Order: sequence, then structure tokens, then C-alpha cells
Amino acid sequence: MTIAIAHALRTLREDSGISLRRVAKKAGISAAKLSGLETGDRRHDVTILAFLLGTIGVTAETMNRLVNLAKCADKPDFFDPAGSYEHILRSGFERLSKEVFEWSPTLFPRGLRSSNYSRAIQETSLPHPDTATAALVPAPARIWTDKSEPLFTFLIGETATSTANWPMDVICEQIEELATVSKLIRISVALVPTSFCPPGLVEPFTLYKNHRDTAFAVAVKHGQGTAFLTNEESVKDYAKIADWLRSGIREEPWP
Repeated sequence: MTIAIAHALRTLREDSGISLRRVAKKAGISAAKLSGLETGDRRHDVTILAFLLGTIGVTAETMNRLVNLAKCADKPDFFDPAGSYEHILRSGFERLSKEVFEWSPTLFPRGLRSSNYSRAIQETSLPHPDTATAALVPAPARIWTDKSEPLFTFLIGETATSTANWPMDVICEQIEELATVSKLIRISVALVPTSFCPPGLVEPFTLYKNHRDTAFAVAVKHGQGTAFLTNEESVKDYAKIADWLRSGIREEPWP
């Protein structure tokens, strides 16, 4: 979790407009030490982190979230029951990623949804366990040209294209949107047939791969919460599942 805290600290400082040297001086630490804290090369002491955040001028809510994460930094796994830490953790993992892989078995990923599809979801009372955070969606990926930015790979279950729950025109518009987005440089979108992976067989998850093409973290949806896993065994298991899902990709994805 250290890299997520480091990314958040740097982002908050840069957003505040305060230089690294100025914050370090106010906190009574060297610029080199603060730089290490912002890159994740140094462990975040809770007291120093709180002081740095106070110097930057963050809200009490943001400070509490980051301090709580710092207290759990040595644990390989973290469960976020209400989505309070999701943006911080996902953003931090994305920073280290060469590829962000998302499996969405029954719904189109939030960041790729058309306005009418999003409205249709809001108007129904059906449970949607694979609703992802808006922060994951690569709105920036739609304009990225820098190849150092991660590739976002979306695999979508065929169930998402069903008209059983959504009007035909809504689904058609959504599919047209995806067909357009899938042509963009930093986004890849593909469909997995229900015959290959039926709904309920594999829960929604997001896998993060670093620049050595090695998976290092996974986010798994559990009801309204998300489990963020970095233990080696779990990450390897989900990496294998991701490869298996890729093997089932439909060649002509959009019906």
C-alpha cells in the first residue's frame, strides 16, 4: 500500500502548489527524505505523514484516510468496505502499471458507459456487484499519446450486451460507444462469450501489471466493498484467470 500513499502525498502537494523543498523545510526533514516518501522508496512514519499532510493543508477526512492506510502499510491485503480508500489505492497502483486489466462480467465498465446506459442503471433496482469506481476509468486514456502511460484492457462478459434488462436502443448506443473507444491507442476492449465464462463464475476484478509485465496487485469487488490484494499467491492466481479470460475473447466482439 506504500506506493498508493506515496502517490497521494505527491499529488496532494503538487495540487496545493507548494514546492517539495518548502514542505520539507516546514516539516523539518530533508528534501531527499520527502522525495523518497513521495516515490514510495521510504516507509511512511504515521506522525511525519500527518504533519506533512497538515503542512500541505488537506482536509481532516483525507488526512485520516491516508494515516489509516499508513498504519496498514505492512499488510499485503486491505479490505475497503465502503469505497472510502478506493480512489487512493487504484491511483497508486495505476502509477506503477504498464497495463491495467479489468474484468467486468455483467455490466459495461463505468468509465466506458454512455450517458443513457448510466441513466438506465441508476433507474433500476437490480444489484450490480461489478460496478467499478469512476476513478479507474481512463478518461485521460482517451487522449493519452505517451506510451509510458498504462494500457487499459477491458474484458466484458457477453451478458452485458443482453437486452433483458436494458432497452435495445440503449444497448446499441453503448456498443457503438465501445466500438469507437476500442480503436484508441491506450484502450483495448473485448467481449468474452457467456458460453466460455457464465455469469457468476469469475467475480469482477482489476489486475495491475508493472513494466516488467509482472502482476503485482489485484482489486476484487465484494458487494459494495473492494479487496485490494498484493500477496503473491492471490495475485498469481488472478493473473492466471486473466490469461484464461483472454483465451476466450470473441474475435468479432460486438453483436
